[in-house]
Amino acid sequence: MKRKCPACAKKIERKFSYCPYCGVGFKAKQERDDFGMLGRMDSGEKVNVEQKLPFGMDKIMNSLVKQLESQLGSANLGEGLPKGVKIRVARGPMQNGQVVQKVPEKKIAMPVVSDAENERRAGLPKVEVESKVRRLADTIIYEIDAPGVREKADVVVTALATGLEIKAYSKDKCYVKFIPLKVELIGYSVEREKVFVELKG
Repeated sequence: MKRKCPACAKKIERKFSYCPYCGVGFKAKQERDDFGMLGRMDSGEKVNVEQKLPFGMDKIMNSLVKQLESQLGSANLGEGLPKGVKIRVARGPMQNGQVVQKVPEKKIAMPVVSDAENERRAGLPKVEVESKVRRLADTIIYEIDAPGVREKADVVVTALATGLEIKAYSKDKCYVKFIPLKVELIGYSVEREKVFVELKG
């Protein structure tokens, strides 16, 4: 028995897990159909993709497609593909036709503390604190209240799998703030008993 490929509509044998003509995988296609565009990470609700585009994006895309069609239409087609057309596939962001090399992430150096200080800090009661969030251009700034914290050496920022954990140590408390964002840490500082954490927005 044969079945039809959902992408190219050609008949293929049922034992195949992908289409030998167009290469579409049936499990991946079924997963997209069942769980939406993002697969299992999606909310589960089927949504029209066009509704997800930001306002005006469909007009920009249509304009770009029309420009490309007009440029290809004016090319000397002759027979087969247009002459002089080169297709280049590159991985990574492009700028002025060149692949931009990814700049390695700069590591923020954490202050080194003694074993005695680590023991003292481990015995302090933990207090979850509130924060104020500001966005400046491409930077997110968290302002965390930490009474008694006066030095940068009293703050530890830890990158976890699901976000960032900030611990600020005073004489008698450990102030804890979890930021549930997987973003790059630009830096942090302490001013007037407040911890300011800068993240790349």
